[in-house]
Amino acid sequence: MLSVALVFAACEKDNEPQPEPGPINPSDTTKVDTAVVVPVDSTKIKAELLQKKLNSYDYLKTYINRTEHPIFKFSGAIEAWDFNSQSKLRDTLSLHFDEIVAGNSMKYSGCVDGSGNMNFSTVKQFCENAKAAGLTIYGHTLAWHSQQQPGYLLGLMKDIEIDVPDEEKVDVDDTNIDYKEMKSYNLWHSEFKKADENTDYSITTGADGVLIRNNAKSNQNYMVQYQMAGGLTLKLGVKYTMTIKMKASDQASVAYSVGDWYPNNYNGTFTIDTEMKEYTVQFEPVVEGGFVLFQTGDFVGDIVVESLKITHKGSDKTIPLTDEQKRDTLIWAMDRWIAGMMEATDGFVKAWDVVNEALSGADGDGDGIYDLQNYQNNNISDPSNVSSGVFYWQAFMGDLEYVRTAVASARKHFKGNADELKLFVNDYNLESTWDDNAKVKSLVAWINKWEADGVTKIDGIGTQMHISCYESASLQKDAENHIVKMFQIMAASGKLCRISELDMGYVRGSNKWGGSIKTDQVTDIEHQKMADFYYFIIRKYFEIIPPAQQYGICQWCLTDAPTSSGWRGGEPVGIWTEGYKARKAAYAGFADGLAEKE
Repeated sequence: MLSVALVFAACEKDNEPQPEPGPINPSDTTKVDTAVVVPVDSTKIKAELLQKKLNSYDYLKTYINRTEHPIFKFSGAIEAWDFNSQSKLRDTLSLHFDEIVAGNSMKYSGCVDGSGNMNFSTVKQFCENAKAAGLTIYGHTLAWHSQQQPGYLLGLMKDIEIDVPDEEKVDVDDTNIDYKEMKSYNLWHSEFKKADENTDYSITTGADGVLIRNNAKSNQNYMVQYQMAGGLTLKLGVKYTMTIKMKASDQASVAYSVGDWYPNNYNGTFTIDTEMKEYTVQFEPVVEGGFVLFQTGDFVGDIVVESLKITHKGSDKTIPLTDEQKRDTLIWAMDRWIAGMMEATDGFVKAWDVVNEALSGADGDGDGIYDLQNYQNNNISDPSNVSSGVFYWQAFMGDLEYVRTAVASARKHFKGNADELKLFVNDYNLESTWDDNAKVKSLVAWINKWEADGVTKIDGIGTQMHISCYESASLQKDAENHIVKMFQIMAASGKLCRISELDMGYVRGSNKWGGSIKTDQVTDIEHQKMADFYYFIIRKYFEIIPPAQQYGICQWCLTDAPTSSGWRGGEPVGIWTEGYKARKAAYAGFADGLAEKE
């Protein structure tokens, strides 16, 4: 492929051409004009020559051999509002790409507000403008956990309002406490300590109840927690009442947490006296199931617990939804959202990320494949904290129902020919080196699970490939090897294969996680290495993925990212410089890769 370095001038093929420089004698250091001596700027001349060479390339999509790759689409991502507002940009993209992808405007929170009202006006205009420009649209995305409206969705599952006569209100004992299983827990040492005469903490059970003896010295500066009960069946979103009868050898402040055995926050505190009394507190658990924990800080003395009971009861106003009711409610909400999007796109958008980023990077149940994303494996103990915009549908719908519902709704509401609709599952880190492509292997296994009902059909796999090019030869080789492995696994699945969100930064040094350098730091040689890497990826895609499975490649960042960007801000991620001012060496890498040049 052509070797090209960093360039600075305007780049579009149809721009006004620059005057060609005359012959240059390498030994000359000046250029003489009417007796005026002017220094020659060889760096500028080199940049202009290289830019002229880049500008001699044709539009990117013209390099695709349509006979050998009949279904392949080359696409670029663009914000819908940007595309809708700039006719010149639409013209430029139509010259280079077959298809476009909306960055955020076709995601849930881009169309659904905090009250559940849906507005697809931007999407409809996006479709109209794409159609006029001769471009197709790839839909991104129908089901995801991020950029949601968690306040609205959680509100759909709130307690049902009812009127319960007083005579029908009864306490429901939710758990039986076996005091013999109570343990003391040293938070700082992160280990359970059995009670015996050699420990600082002891728990014994007698006729008067449970005696907790704490001989810790206050100057030891650690907290002491007591696990009062485990294995409870407490549910999120349900209001419980805890009644505990206890006393202390001296007045003590007790912080309590119900639900999580390693709480980030306690539910509350209360003060216990030296006489046996009954204390009542109301709470909502921080996680489902779990434990009752007490933390007494540096209190030194004895605490006696006579009884502990956790109850919930019907109120005048509400009762909690069952798990089945919550699932059915979210099936309705997801179907309503997907139906609205399919109505707005009216059959024009024929390919979709039906589910986005479903897999975590952890195998909590030990079955050999990664679990789906969830509140627990993302350390979110309180789903009602809605500020992050995160809502894990699968936590309430189930891992199988979540994806099957999205697929079924998309197929049911699609307005075009059903055979034309293609549904992809899209995820990141499928080219991962640190776990030897375990995520893409897991994704294929999950697709088999979702399709095991004989009804669900997933057409393709999307690999995001937000990657880096490495200065370190060993890191770069490792990255290339695992990209090859990923393509092989994807091809073997028999599914359509798409590079869905390709962009690239550059990492110097031997630290893989050292962070990408900024655009103004990249040298000509480093730009060329990035161009070579793009070329490698595209060539390997064509070599390994069979033509019948080659859906396409999408470049996620068309230009380098502004420093203010929320995505890879200030990094050299584009194939054009910022503002489409100049083609970069990456442009040649794409063109030569698409042309399959040797």
